[in-house]
Amino acid sequence: MTDVDLATVLAERPYPGRVLVVARTAAGLACSYAATGRSEASRQRRIRLTDDGDLFVEPTVGDAHDPLRHYRAVRGGDRHFVLSNGTQTDPVADRLAEGAPPAVALEDLEYEGDPPIYTPRITTVIDRQDQVWLAAAHRGSAERASSDTIVTRIGALEVGQGALLSTYSGPVAEPVTNRVPVSITVAAASHVDLADQLWDGLDAERRVLVAGFQPHDHLADPHLRNAADQ
Repeated sequence: MTDVDLATVLAERPYPGRVLVVARTAAGLACSYAATGRSEASRQRRIRLTDDGDLFVEPTVGDAHDPLRHYRAVRGGDRHFVLSNGTQTDPVADRLAEGAPPAVALEDLEYEGDPPIYTPRITTVIDRQDQVWLAAAHRGSAERASSDTIVTRIGALEVGQGALLSTYSGPVAEPVTNRVPVSITVAAASHVDLADQLWDGLDAERRVLVAGFQPHDHLADPHLRNAADQ
């Protein structure tokens, strides 16, 4: 099967929810994260670099914390980077720091408590050797409330190749939960280009934030775009 370019994948997903992208650019391995929103509360968010060097999604209006909308999206460690769409970032990073292999660190995660959609919790782990894991914890079935987790270890990526995992893949009115990554092609020279292309590919009415970074620079120079700043 021929890989599909990033813009085409996004065009086919008018409401992707939250999006994780890992790709090899001309400058090296790069990551990008995006969040879109249908509700006003979901759109009232931004992503920022914290004093600890992590990326945090926070409200732009008021200071009320909602764990489904506000969370540490990216956390770096001595051996791994963790990028996710929710509060699982810290427990996964903690397990890795304690020596758990990525596949084990990604176990026992729960989908989000937002019926009737039950949004998957999606997570990326990248180690210092550029090995990549993408995981989705999702509701097992309509009849079974327990969570299933699919972990995909991504093989070596050549320049221009990548993988994308989004929480949804269906129409705006009736989001369909997504569980597995799709192979993509990208024409990006750096993490900045990758983030900008992700931003440009999202529906302008629903895009909320995008972040791009290289997983080996301790987030010294992330590229952040927030709809609230436009």
